[in-house]
Amino acid sequence: MNIKLKHYLLSFLLLLFVAQVSFGFGRSTNTEQANSTAQLEAESIFRTKPFLQNPIGGGITISWFTKVPTHGWVEFGTDKDLGTKAETRIAGQVVANVKQHQVRIEGLLPGQSYYYRVCSREVLVYGAYKKEFGEVAYSEVYEFTLPDTKSADFTAIIFNDLHQKRETLQQLMTQLEGVNYDFVIYNGDCIDDPSSEDQALSFLSYSNEQVKAEEKPVFYIRGNHEIRGAYSVELNQLFDYVGGKTYGAFNWGDTRFVLLDCGEDKPDSHPVYYGLNSFEQLRNDQLDFLRDETKSKAFKKAAKRVLIHHIPLYGMDEKYYLPCAELWGETLNKGRFAVAINGHTHSYAYHEAGSLGNNYPVMIGGGYSANNATVMILEKVDQSLHLKTIGYDGTVLGDYHF
Repeated sequence: MNIKLKHYLLSFLLLLFVAQVSFGFGRSTNTEQANSTAQLEAESIFRTKPFLQNPIGGGITISWFTKVPTHGWVEFGTDKDLGTKAETRIAGQVVANVKQHQVRIEGLLPGQSYYYRVCSREVLVYGAYKKEFGEVAYSEVYEFTLPDTKSADFTAIIFNDLHQKRETLQQLMTQLEGVNYDFVIYNGDCIDDPSSEDQALSFLSYSNEQVKAEEKPVFYIRGNHEIRGAYSVELNQLFDYVGGKTYGAFNWGDTRFVLLDCGEDKPDSHPVYYGLNSFEQLRNDQLDFLRDETKSKAFKKAAKRVLIHHIPLYGMDEKYYLPCAELWGETLNKGRFAVAINGHTHSYAYHEAGSLGNNYPVMIGGGYSANNATVMILEKVDQSLHLKTIGYDGTVLGDYHF
């Protein structure tokens, strides 16, 4: 080979190598840079992960918060290609220029798995005649499954009285390793005495991430401590309650859940409330609800019925203010509940049916410290309802079948 030809050949090989670097390795680097940029955009826009609520009636609510005002929507579908868009409209307007986002998706199939992601486009200017937008942030793609009307089986996990103690929730979650749960219930006094949105949202976001609320729906029941504090009224805006109220009922499979709101643990007239409480009326409203609910077709047809509220009706000293027992007791005792699940006392207890004038068994969860915190696992398999209470250290405190 002559020198001139050899020189041309070496030059060609060098150009080929440069092309491979530019269009081969360079493409990977560009992809990594794009992914990194997208991650930074998401971190600068999203304040929380999405969390699922109210998976009832062929629909589900997806909520999230952003750090800046945005226009938010959800992309979803039965596979990871998504393909369908949902956004919230109020009286003809698409909800935009807000930091709190809540999108309800209707018309979903029971038992069907869906994939989704939340999207938020930053709003830079929202004038009467001019609007400007920034970048769009996309969450990861998540998956959820609606309750299957053809299946009677489910597993739920239930917490109470966490009082924003992160280490307690984290420890209790270690006792649930290997438990494949379908949904989560927070049974009161978990976001206690909320003083601000920052405080409330900080623990709400943390607790939701702990239970993977981006894929497992959560039901929030109000305890007496959620009612106290400067942000207590606005706290309700974070939740999409079943039926739009702090009490209600729903089916998961062939089990009927009835959720009640006991209100405060002292009379409305107590001076510490400064005349700003009216829970006597709320309890009377719930008596009307219970009378209608226990006569309903959904309640009567249910294979099992589970009653959940924060303050127990039974097992508390008579010195305490217990209006719910007197007001609701007779109606609930006629309801043929499999079990009632409560909290509030910070002390685990189990009361057999009939032991305290109760026509159904009562299980009361513990508190928030290492010596009394608990988590409950409620499992339905075929026609059997199984309720287990586990302590902070993993000790099984109660294990019953109904």
